[in-house]
Amino acid sequence: MQSNSSSNEEDSSCSSDSDSDSDDSDDSDNLESSELNPSREFCRHVSSIHEAKLFPDGLGFITADYDRTLSVYAIPADAPNALEVIPLEPYAQIKRAEPIWSFAIHPRFSVADPTTSHVLVGCRDSYVTLYNALWDVTRNPFDENGQPVPPPPGPPNISAKLASYKIIDPMRETVLAPNSLTYNHDGTRFIAGLKDAVTIFDMDYTESPVLTQKTIPSRNSKLKGGGRGFKGVISALSLAPQASGSGGILAAGSRTRWVALYESAGDGNKITEFSLPTTLRTRCNSQFGSSGSDIDDTPGSGISQLKWSACGTYLYVAERVSDSILIYDRRNFGFALSHCAGRNARTNNRLGFDVWSASTHYHQPGTSEEVWAGGIDGKIRIWRDPYFKEGALEADEVVQVGEDPITSTLVHPYGSLAVVCSGRYEYGLDVPTSEKGLLMDRRGCPKLRQWGSVDILGLT
Repeated sequence: MQSNSSSNEEDSSCSSDSDSDSDDSDDSDNLESSELNPSREFCRHVSSIHEAKLFPDGLGFITADYDRTLSVYAIPADAPNALEVIPLEPYAQIKRAEPIWSFAIHPRFSVADPTTSHVLVGCRDSYVTLYNALWDVTRNPFDENGQPVPPPPGPPNISAKLASYKIIDPMRETVLAPNSLTYNHDGTRFIAGLKDAVTIFDMDYTESPVLTQKTIPSRNSKLKGGGRGFKGVISALSLAPQASGSGGILAAGSRTRWVALYESAGDGNKITEFSLPTTLRTRCNSQFGSSGSDIDDTPGSGISQLKWSACGTYLYVAERVSDSILIYDRRNFGFALSHCAGRNARTNNRLGFDVWSASTHYHQPGTSEEVWAGGIDGKIRIWRDPYFKEGALEADEVVQVGEDPITSTLVHPYGSLAVVCSGRYEYGLDVPTSEKGLLMDRRGCPKLRQWGSVDILGLT
């Protein structure tokens, strides 16, 4: 494995003391010329990234960051075999006035088809908004004579809203924003995770959800709906692969450490629900660390990500403030089959992971499945075939990428490269002004400096 391609990581020559949360800031404020690096025309500040997702076709990815910006990146065609670092710039960006809580990419996303290159975005106190992530829908590509018009210079304008889907609390008449989003398999519907509920929208109907699945019959019940259901914000959603025997099963995880499973991509009945264990203590054996060492992992503070295995049999569960990724067998959710230990992710920030298998795109059943997860130490840890084992499992391989916490790790469908995103914040009254990152200094608030990076690793 070698690092062949990297993005513009912020350094001291690119620092700016502007407020990164200003709604009316201009994109040019974040682009400063740099004479220290002649290989780039400018050096751009990269905000702290909190989530990233790969295009289904593997040709690009989208990130959401602290600056309330959604950035679209194209993966260079020669990235896996590049002999030197390739500067990486966003293809286009969407700037929002409110923090981005969640987003979802169309399952049939194609760079060649404008009808599928869509992304759903959920922001605080805002409707769920649909955008075209690649094409400027406000521009007419032909003149009055039917002749093609060349596009204007610069990145395309993708901030035009295609549709807005309303989620309104009828009792308080307030707009509800989803904490998690995902599409169904054919892209005709999407699922949104709210507090104590999972809502399902039809893409052709924007006024209200077509179905709401409450996780608890009554919010005011002291016995949690008469002893049934659970409370909490649905912070993670995952739909089982369509080709698997469990295709259509929707997994919904909450910040209260509960998981619910629904039939037919959320349209059907609830299959089961279960809570995560309160402690994980066992012995693990690995080539990293001491052999047979005790692992005592305290419970996390809420589910941050769910992901099914390629075969749809196993469910991976990650939490905030937890070093473990739990593995469940869908044939028995009574207890965790095993857990990937030693991730080094004890932070309230969401640190994403990815599951890769050669059987997904190479159609080779029985091939190895890998779990890739980043930690706060800037390292990626890889577990191979963890569901074949029991107990605590230490990583089979550890790769040092940088020094900042890795918030997202995305493995290309063909296994040729991996996208690694990171982000960091620093608080305090005496934050140095010469270090990397963007400094925020508001009256009455502590100083904050935040920065991030995007790297593409070629896998050999």
